[in-house]
Formats: sequence, C-alpha cells, structure tokens
Amino acid sequence: MAQQKITFGGVDILRFLAAVMVMVYHYGFWVWAYPDGVSARATGGVPPQPAIGAWVESGWVGVQIFFVISGFVIAFSAERSTPLRFFEARVKRLAPAVWICAPVTAAVLLIVGLSWPTDAVVRLVRTGLFAPYAPWVDSVYWTLGIEIAFYAVVWTLLRLGRFHLMEIVALAIGLVSALFWCLYYPLDWADLAETRTLDLLLVHHGVFFATGVMLWLMRFKAVTAARLAFCALFLAGGVLQIASSVDVHILKVGRDMPFAPPILIFLIGIALMAWSLRLDLSWSGWRRIGLMTYPLYLLHDVVGAALLGILVRAGLPHLFSMAVVGATMIAASWLVATEAEPRIRLLLDHTVFRYRLKAA
Repeated sequence: MAQQKITFGGVDILRFLAAVMVMVYHYGFWVWAYPDGVSARATGGVPPQPAIGAWVESGWVGVQIFFVISGFVIAFSAERSTPLRFFEARVKRLAPAVWICAPVTAAVLLIVGLSWPTDAVVRLVRTGLFAPYAPWVDSVYWTLGIEIAFYAVVWTLLRLGRFHLMEIVALAIGLVSALFWCLYYPLDWADLAETRTLDLLLVHHGVFFATGVMLWLMRFKAVTAARLAFCALFLAGGVLQIASSVDVHILKVGRDMPFAPPILIFLIGIALMAWSLRLDLSWSGWRRIGLMTYPLYLLHDVVGAALLGILVRAGLPHLFSMAVVGATMIAASWLVATEAEPRIRLLLDHTVFRYRLKAA
C-alpha cells in the first residue's frame, strides 16, 4: 500500500478532541476569568463560573497536542511528496478555512462592537494573507504562523532534495527548543517566552513538532534507543513549556492555577496518539471528523463566545449554554469542512494550480 493512502483514525480522533478541549476551555473558563480577552468581550460579560473545575481551565493544552500531531502528519505526508505538491497541499489545507471563517469572525466583531469597519478590514486582510504578526480577526490565529514556519522548514528540505535530513533537522529544532526551556526558569526568561519572533523561529514550540517527527520515525522507520531518548527529552521540554504557560495564565487571570492537569492531559494525549498508531482505525468517518478540527478551532472563539453571551444573558444556565454553543460550532465546522472548503479547493485547482494540473 502506498504510504499516502494510510490513514490514522486515532490521530484524527485526538485532533478533534483537542479542538473540543480548547473550545470548552474558552467557554467554561476564559470568557469570565480574563475579561480583557476578545472572547470575554464578545460575550458582553458573563458571571464567573469557578465551580467548573481545573480540568476545564487546562483545555488550552490542546494547542500543544496540535503541534505534536502536525510534526507527525507533515513528516509523513512530505516524505514522498515534491516541493510543488507539498506547497499546494498546504495552501489548500490552510487557506480555504481561513478565507471562510475569518470574514464571519470579522462580521461578528462589527456586530458586537469590538471593531469598526476600517479596523475589521485591516484585520481581515492581514488574517487572509497569513500575516505572521498580530493583529488578526481573532487571537486563535497566532498558531498559524508557527505551523507555517514548520512547513517552511519541511518545504526547504524538499526543495533542496534533502528530505532524508528530516531527522537531523527535527533533532536540531527540538534540542534548541528543549535547551531554551531548560534555561527558562534558571535565567528568568519570562520576557523571551512572550517574544513572537521566537515563536516563528520554533524556539518556543519546536519540542512539540520534534516529538511528532520522532513518533513518525519510530512508526515508519525503526524504534531505537536514541529516538526514544530524544522523544523523552522533547516531551520533558514540552512539559516545561506547558508549565511556563500556566505561569502566564496565572498572571493574566490573577489567581492560582494548577500545573498538574495540563501536563497530565498532554502526556496522556501523546501516549494515546502513540498507541493509536498501531491500531487499524481506517473508517473514513474518522478522517472527516479530523477535517472538522481546523474550522472548529478558527470559528469557535469569537463567534461562539458571542452566541454564548446571548444565551447566558437570556437566563439559560452557563453549562447548558456551553453545550448548545459547542454543538452549534461543531455543526458549523462540519458544514465548512464538507461543503464550503471543497468548493474553494476546486476553485484553486481551476485557477492558481491549473498549470500544475495541465502539466500532470
């Protein structure tokens, strides 16, 4: 069987659950704990819900799980690709959802009074062009620049005909990132941890992508002591990064937050991912569920928060409102993934990528 036809149902399930975790975190905690955040302001104000619990507070760690999955999936998909096919696949994966979801978010910002026409247009254009630095229509877009930075590394290896160096490059990225986090507390690098340029250089999150690449190597090449050791090292660096993120959250919300839940969620998630790679979960439905993850991540924050605020102010219980809004966002992401995105990809095939199809 060609490698490109292999599917990973467990990875798709984990990807979707990670997106749901991020969504529940925003609705169950962030919208009331951090009033200055865009999602909190989009609600129009909701009462605190401290009884929801520490595990909901830790849902943001789904983003770190996304990065590990990206390291695995991108290394897997790029191995037998060409620079052109890889670039085309990444554009068709990233761009359609952004071009669909960002205008919806911009419209909601206007409706709830968090933006004005010229500001919304500027944010929308910057978002649609994948500007690596803020402002965007929603803060969730901060992850896209980091993803693209990793894609650029992989594309460069393909362009140079040196993809066989993927392991060495991943080790270099992971070691630099792990060293940063090992020195973070001793040298008090809190300011550096908030530097966007280091985000884009993969210094902050390189340990997660490198972990994903190690999982790919051990799944398709060989399990070696060195790879296991490096994977453990990168996971340890990831734990330190997650701990630093807890510190940032504590400063923003002005209250204590536990360190153990996000670390445990992350480690359990990666363990389940590694275990699932050996299972036969090839039902095509898992793939469709996985494809919903990206539009769900882009849509849920501002759009869902605005809807949540409407329901809560109407007198509905917070948890019930969360369930209604979550189901609505999942349904919307299904429509985007199954109906809207394929149409834009088809349009790209007949315009931007038409020359490649003719050549084929």
